Amino acid sequence: MIMKRKLLNSLLATLTFLTIVAPLSMKAQVTPGCDGKRYVLDIFTDTTRTVVTYGSNTTLDGKPQILRMDVVEPKGDTLKKRPVIIWAFGGGFVQGTRGTMDALCIGYAKKGYVNVTIDYRLFNLFAFGLPDSVGITKVGIQASQDMKAAIRYLRKEASLTNQFKIDTNNIIVGGISAGALTAMTTAMLDSTDVIDPLTRKLIAEVGGFEGASGTPGYSSKVKGVVSIAGGLYRKEYINAGNPPFVAYHGTADKTVPYGYGLNVYNYYNDGDAACYDRARAVGVPAVLFTAIGADHPNSAGIPSFDAFQPFLTRFMKQLVCGETITSESRSTPTDELSNRVINVYPNPAFDKMTVELDQNTEGSNFDILVYDIAGKQVYAKKGQSGNQFSLDKKDVGHGMFFLRLNFANAEGYVLKKIVFN
Repeated sequence: MIMKRKLLNSLLATLTFLTIVAPLSMKAQVTPGCDGKRYVLDIFTDTTRTVVTYGSNTTLDGKPQILRMDVVEPKGDTLKKRPVIIWAFGGGFVQGTRGTMDALCIGYAKKGYVNVTIDYRLFNLFAFGLPDSVGITKVGIQASQDMKAAIRYLRKEASLTNQFKIDTNNIIVGGISAGALTAMTTAMLDSTDVIDPLTRKLIAEVGGFEGASGTPGYSSKVKGVVSIAGGLYRKEYINAGNPPFVAYHGTADKTVPYGYGLNVYNYYNDGDAACYDRARAVGVPAVLFTAIGADHPNSAGIPSFDAFQPFLTRFMKQLVCGETITSESRSTPTDELSNRVINVYPNPAFDKMTVELDQNTEGSNFDILVYDIAGKQVYAKKGQSGNQFSLDKKDVGHGMFFLRLNFANAEGYVLKKIVFN
């Protein structure tokens, strides 16, 4: 009996070991390099750089532009298929250079990624003056066309000599500010989206969704997105089946709105927080890091980036290693206001809608303000409290509006887009 029990225990232990280890071994074979260190730790100490011309096109003012990229690789790496991150710089679509993304390129090359920082076409202030929403929409689409050309170039190169040892199943795009908007547009916007007629017309005027910046005939699809202080013109461009994304945004950003609001060019767009809410609603995995009280990144750096970086590193490792990405929202632990969440339903509404605030609002006083799309105040009710109230169509009107809640005991506000049909 003792010998039989020992034999049974031995068999059970062997089966348990195989159950645990076999899937891990198979995953490691499917995605080379996913050993728990690569993509997480700095396993390389130095990098190499190659400058490549990936395409060319014409700017809005009719001038030809050569498009180049810097390819930054981990020096001494022997892995034959590696994920690639394509970075786009910030600068409001009017300024900036690809070299400003060097820190991110070098940092993630040391973790085992191939990193690329690209040129893209900009809006010429000297030719046109300050851009309006039409000009920014056009140049934003051009930037996305250029990023797509870079993706196609890397896919073609990989199918030929594969000089950079790229795994074309693991292409990630990312950027800061305008570069983040470029990356999100590249990943999310396509001809199947619900797009207003004017925007669709502007896209057609500059060459369509793919553009003609180089290397036609190859896919421009990506595995995931990194958005640092970015977003989309409209969050509704995010739909089921779109790539997952990780986002960083400051609540006091006055250049690109944190949620839905006016950007630096004085027209409304959806920031990373609004895109995160949309992604969760349609089942696209997303991670949002909120920097409470932080403004837009500038030459001094990205506020609270050290706190955000672990989430960025984990997201990309999960993405390339085929692990489950769970949607989550994290923030720097300060300002109470920015942790408040409002839920509006039904939205759109035919007659009345209910606005719910989370438990952080208990005991707080706030003002309710509603603005139309031109920025005109159409409704106001001050000195409110509690965690629920109603809005009536007969008090607000028909169409799209912006609901703003100003809290008495904190600097700042919560903004939400609402629609009465």
